Amino acid sequence: MLFIAMCFTLFSYAGLPNSNINLGNDDLNKVSISNDESDYRLKLLNVQVDALGLVFFGPQLSVDFQFGNLVAVGPYVRWHYAGIMYRAVVTDWFSENSSVEPGSYSYGAQVKFLIPTGNGQHRPFIGLTGEKSQGEEVFDSEDNSDNDRINSFEQNIFSFNFGYRYTSSGAFNLSVSLGIGIAQDTKNIGYYASQEDFYDSYDLETRVLPMIQLQLGWQIGK
Repeated sequence: MLFIAMCFTLFSYAGLPNSNINLGNDDLNKVSISNDESDYRLKLLNVQVDALGLVFFGPQLSVDFQFGNLVAVGPYVRWHYAGIMYRAVVTDWFSENSSVEPGSYSYGAQVKFLIPTGNGQHRPFIGLTGEKSQGEEVFDSEDNSDNDRINSFEQNIFSFNFGYRYTSSGAFNLSVSLGIGIAQDTKNIGYYASQEDFYDSYDLETRVLPMIQLQLGWQIGK
């Protein structure tokens, strides 16, 4: 019996490749870490939607091109009309007999530095944005729709934000961020719909805007 057991043991070791025999705990850890890092690397594109935009300054859709497992750069658009906070500010907290035009929107570009920690699943980030915003407020005329009073305005907005992104091993990711924006008026005029060539100019102002975002993202590519 002892002879049979020894033969079985020798046969078992002879049938194993050398790489399996020498594969220790350190090698297994390296393989595991390598697989984890590959799962959480940034893909080529990330499409994001700001879920809190409906509450604040309008829902935002952005497309980021991601490089070097660290940098994300891309354009975005924001639809102000669908933001409760935006409409409240423009209409003096709904105290005026006016409404925001559906064509009120903004467009811009952003750059983010997404710092990988550990295997890259959790990433703090900082970001910079530049945005052009435009909108209209309409005061309805009681007697003649052609005599509506329209306030038209535009701003340049520059902002800084910092936040955190959770990246799943699949396509989904979730980002939360806080930021501060500086909005500088570049146009602020009022006129009647029937007399667009005759308008009043108002003072241009600079405002500080707090920003909160909750972005749902989907990565595309490799």
